[in-house]
Amino acid sequence: MSAGLPICKVIVVGDGAVGKSSITIRTCFGRFDAAYIMTIGVDFGIKTCEIDDVSMKMQIWDTAGQERFHFLLGTYYKGAHGALIVYDITRSSSYENIPMWMENIVKNIGKPIPTILIGNKSDLQILRDVPPDAGPKMAKTLSAKYGLEIPFCETSAKTNENVELVFLELGRMMLQDLQKEAKKVEEWKERAKVDWW
Repeated sequence: MSAGLPICKVIVVGDGAVGKSSITIRTCFGRFDAAYIMTIGVDFGIKTCEIDDVSMKMQIWDTAGQERFHFLLGTYYKGAHGALIVYDITRSSSYENIPMWMENIVKNIGKPIPTILIGNKSDLQILRDVPPDAGPKMAKTLSAKYGLEIPFCETSAKTNENVELVFLELGRMMLQDLQKEAKKVEEWKERAKVDWW
């Protein structure tokens, strides 16, 4: 195990009532609360996980999805290392807003960051409103537009389907991104030494 404990900020974004809080509660506290309580502003939890022999602590910021809180979100995005964009497979309007959420991430952070697209509430197949192939298509479109690989996964916070998997994959993506950044800094330092002599 590595001596360092990277702390990565993860933002969970998407329309209201898509299950962002349920996913956060499931991964941080191991439970599902059926009663929906609207997030006002932001809530956050902590998750520590082991990724490729590195312990990583994730600060998971569960942001409010209702439009009346959008003016607050830019400040919560600052310093994020990774993002989960969540939509509800039973509400096509939440799917249609995905590009807006990705645009907000890039605009507020200044660059694309490791991101996973999530179709939540996979336990409600009988109520499905978004076709199963729509999520992968959207992920591919966003990947091409922003020049990074955006994986897609369907989850259920209620049954815990794929929730842990999503956070582990995002952790791997963030760790790779941090390692690339550290390598760039080291290369810059080496160039600076040569330039000074």
